[in-house]
Amino acid sequence: MNAKPLARDAMPGWEMTGWGIGVSGGGSHLGRAIALGLASLGATVVVFGRRREPLEETAALAAGLPGTILAEPADQHVDADLERVLARIEKEAGRVHGWVNNAVGGRRSLLRSLDRSAVEETVESTLSDLILATEAVAARMIDRAQGGAIVNVASMYGLVSPNPETYRNHPQFHNPPAYGAAKAGVIEFTRYAACHYAPDGIRVNCVSPGPFPSPIVQREAGFVAELARRVPLGRIGEARELAGPVAFLLSPLSSFITGHDLVVDGGWTTW
Repeated sequence: MNAKPLARDAMPGWEMTGWGIGVSGGGSHLGRAIALGLASLGATVVVFGRRREPLEETAALAAGLPGTILAEPADQHVDADLERVLARIEKEAGRVHGWVNNAVGGRRSLLRSLDRSAVEETVESTLSDLILATEAVAARMIDRAQGGAIVNVASMYGLVSPNPETYRNHPQFHNPPAYGAAKAGVIEFTRYAACHYAPDGIRVNCVSPGPFPSPIVQREAGFVAELARRVPLGRIGEARELAGPVAFLLSPLSSFITGHDLVVDGGWTTW
């Protein structure tokens, strides 16, 4: 039996014109790339974080794109700030169509010399704040009875441990244990939230980026080469390469996907 051809409009496109989307940590690296990617699809993106200047730099980079990026200084740890960001999205776009939990924080503290306050700060900013932000966003979506999509940014180190050999000659870049544990929590919380918010038409997914070192880290050519050596594709990721997977999970193209962790790591976790 021959399959029937798809109707021309059977596959919804990527266009997000008029969509209102919030991106935490939108003033730097991955958050900036995600925001620019969404704006290139026509979305109205509100980027927020504690420092105004990098947010405004992100907004300026969107000049000429189909969509818009708006800077809103805010701290994800402060409930009133989250509500202000949500209100700004509704003011600019009419409703909150999507949200990206990208912000992360905390101080490095490695095994054999762990500092309690650093561990607690990392878990709080990486996991606890994300859980509460998701709750605030979902509550707004439920109140408006319009559904929506939420994407959480996890990490390959929520799936596998850092190999100590990778950091032997570059200990300053070693990922602390609290970070990986918190990111593993992000993946599990994503599944939990997906199941509990599904009846409200809210999809919750996450992405687990692999080696996407920041521009500052990339100045260390030896470390970048060590990372690339461990990636099946033979190179590190470019920040813009995370924007597409995030946009996919927010868009109608993933309308039957929820509770999923999309790994974007060049194959790092496959061996």
